[in-house]
Amino acid sequence: MGFLKPHKPSDYPSLLLYILDETHITVTLSTALTILYTRNAHVIWFAIGALNSSLSAKLLKELIRNPRPPPPDPTSSISKIRPKRTYGMPSTHSTSLTFYFIYLIPYVRYLPFPLDILGGIGLTGYWLLGLWSRKQLGYHTWEQIFGGVAYGTFLALSWRLVYNKYPFIGSRIQYITDIVWSRIFG
Repeated sequence: MGFLKPHKPSDYPSLLLYILDETHITVTLSTALTILYTRNAHVIWFAIGALNSSLSAKLLKELIRNPRPPPPDPTSSISKIRPKRTYGMPSTHSTSLTFYFIYLIPYVRYLPFPLDILGGIGLTGYWLLGLWSRKQLGYHTWEQIFGGVAYGTFLALSWRLVYNKYPFIGSRIQYITDIVWSRIFG
């Protein structure tokens, strides 16, 4: 148990659920590394949208104020993990994971074979397992999870539509990125 993580892996019903509960770390790190590697305006726009999906879902929770499911009986062997103290609708993880999934899945087809198939299976599997984990850990009801799916889908489609409709967004982001990169790294 640490300061930043109140639960240790042995507190979880399985190692898989522990890993899935850490999705925010793996996804954020992967996104940051992709930005640094590509320095691409569309990747940066996508990352801003992903951050927006998470923060706006948290704001929406405060407006909706739908409680999380009650904790399991303390004597149960389900899990030592107890529900969080914030509201549950929509699930922030479900919103963010769905934003990633809906935004990225159309681009998988541009990967060379067999990476396109493997990428599609991997992305879909990670998304579905992430949604399943929120229920299994007792953090959310299915309604809260599907609320996150609906909200994440809306945000991803809207975010991509704006980027495609207004090409100057990409050119401005790329211009700023190139300036910042050249000033920092020469």
